[in-house]
Amino acid sequence: MDEAPKFEEGLAALEKLVAELEAGDLGLDEALKRFEKGVKIAGQMQKSLEDTGRRIEKLGADGLSPMDGGDAEGGEDGGAEHKQRKGKAGKTGKPGVDPTLF
Repeated sequence: MDEAPKFEEGLAALEKLVAELEAGDLGLDEALKRFEKGVKIAGQMQKSLEDTGRRIEKLGADGLSPMDGGDAEGGEDGGAEHKQRKGKAGKTGKPGVDPTLF
């Protein structure tokens, strides 16, 4: 998991650049160089976040949802919401249609 330190290092570098730019002590050329460096770092961080998001989505697709503690049935309630939806599947609400047929 070497992505986390790189991301955190990038964040620290961006914070430093922003502080330097906000101080207003830099000339135009130097400020532009720092801004360009910040844009580059921000792009790398965005890529890192997107890669991490894809990894999280893959874990979810593999049945290991980070939001439910890895329980593929739907979390702490044992999938009660999922079971509740199953129970309503055959109720069409149309007159003359027997909902127990489905």
